[in-house]
Amino acid sequence: MKLRQTPLFRRWGPTLARLLVQGYLRTCPTRLTGDPVTLELMKAGRPVLFTSWHCHLLLPLTFARFYYAHRPPLVLMASPSRDGEFISDVARGLNFLVVSGSRRKGGVQALRTITQYFHNGHSGGIVADGSRGPARVVQKGVVFLAREARAPIIPLAVAARRKIVFNSWDRFELPWPLSPIVILAGAPIWVQPQERGPSLEGRRLELEARLNALYLQSQRFFTS
Repeated sequence: MKLRQTPLFRRWGPTLARLLVQGYLRTCPTRLTGDPVTLELMKAGRPVLFTSWHCHLLLPLTFARFYYAHRPPLVLMASPSRDGEFISDVARGLNFLVVSGSRRKGGVQALRTITQYFHNGHSGGIVADGSRGPARVVQKGVVFLAREARAPIIPLAVAARRKIVFNSWDRFELPWPLSPIVILAGAPIWVQPQERGPSLEGRRLELEARLNALYLQSQRFFTS
């Protein structure tokens, strides 16, 4: 039996993971930089939809939670898979609200539930390329949620001076302890209520291009 399938791991694994994340992130000097309009939106505390590629999902949302500590809890969407349930348990321990859903199971209802949270003043986050990819291709749910929630999309990426890059489908990045980290925030994208079909696809492609530009910037940030 795999370790993650044991009752002991299911009971204590999320708590240990949360403590590990909290502990080592405190050792990493972290700062936020980016588009002035985005920084003003965050400073004002209005509802926004944070998004990043799957390879960078850990740091932006954790940082956003601290940045929005005085606001209602951030809402996340997690896969209903076993791995997704583990991530959900960790996220709830970090004071996120989590709604279960994916492109293949319960995604539409999950997006509607998250929309209601936005209408009640919450901000939230969603992984742009989903839980299974393909990597660095924006899924439609992001722009759909932004349209329905009437919240600007804030694209994010992470630059770390020292990091581990895993041999996974998304090339997941994990900064080393003590490594300086910079959260890169791109210009906001607004999706208008009337945007459908080709217009919505245009917004999806715009977000994809912006996230990929931020990703390239993150890879070169400490080497240029």
